[in-house]
Amino acid sequence: MKFKELKKSLAEKVSPVYLLTGDDAFFLDYSVKLICGACLSEPDLNLSVFEGAEAKADIGAVFSALGSFPFMSDKRVVIIKEYYPLAADVKKLKQYAEEPNASSVLIIKNSGKSDQISSISGVVTVDCSKGDETLIASWIYGEGKKYGVVFMPEAVRKIAEFCRYDMTRINGEVGKLISYCAEEKVVTEEAVEEVCSKDTDYEVYKAVDFIADKRRDKAYEAIRETLGNTGDSQRLFVSLYYHFRTLLYVSVSKEDDAALAKSLGIRDFVVRKSRAQAKKFTPKRLMKIVDALSRYDEAFKQGRTDQTSAVWNGILTVLVS
Repeated sequence: MKFKELKKSLAEKVSPVYLLTGDDAFFLDYSVKLICGACLSEPDLNLSVFEGAEAKADIGAVFSALGSFPFMSDKRVVIIKEYYPLAADVKKLKQYAEEPNASSVLIIKNSGKSDQISSISGVVTVDCSKGDETLIASWIYGEGKKYGVVFMPEAVRKIAEFCRYDMTRINGEVGKLISYCAEEKVVTEEAVEEVCSKDTDYEVYKAVDFIADKRRDKAYEAIRETLGNTGDSQRLFVSLYYHFRTLLYVSVSKEDDAALAKSLGIRDFVVRKSRAQAKKFTPKRLMKIVDALSRYDEAFKQGRTDQTSAVWNGILTVLVS
């Protein structure tokens, strides 16, 4: 099931074994919170947490914890973090999933792929991949509703863009905005501009739009602002390189959005935004930029230039392209 379906599912039934898997740390943590909230009381007495390495070294300790009865709680909860079992332990997990302890809940929380576990009958898999625009917007509106604060649609869009759709950052910025706009009870686009920190990748996206339109003064201003905020020229250089490389792939690929997103390891809506921006460049211009950034990166790694020179030569090449 998708993350957004978990709350409704828990209202109907708490399953004995969950696999939480995906690349969004916030959704992974929030899923644990939802499951524990649905069945766990007195966590000091009824919650056991194992690291994956511990579980691999002694899976018996995990099953022992699962076999213990809860105290002043409906369930005991056992969590294993980043657990990618060997074949022998997969077999033991299968046996447990066939006849689980009715008074315990096992949560396996993995950021990576876990096909061996998800294929086990009786394991409920929750997809905690990064959210799409609709899910993120729904979550922001829901958080505002809890505190009687209305988020305007343009504010929601800008929060997501500033944070590059990273839910951990979005959660923090939404909390700041709710406090900031507590009297007005409305979060506007202007409030987001005043309060929210912009992610480096967002600043790069904005600068690239200026570069595409040959507004070099604005692009330079955006890049200088980013360097002033972060002080991390290497990160800016890397962000520029990967951004232009994505635009190049998008501009020449014949794959549809879903296939290209899978190939590049990004979300569908990021592909759509990249397509729109890539149309402002010719493939030849994008190739020239990517090749130049690659050369400066290689020169630095081979000791033929220092980091500052490599970064600024790369940035200037992008600006005049």
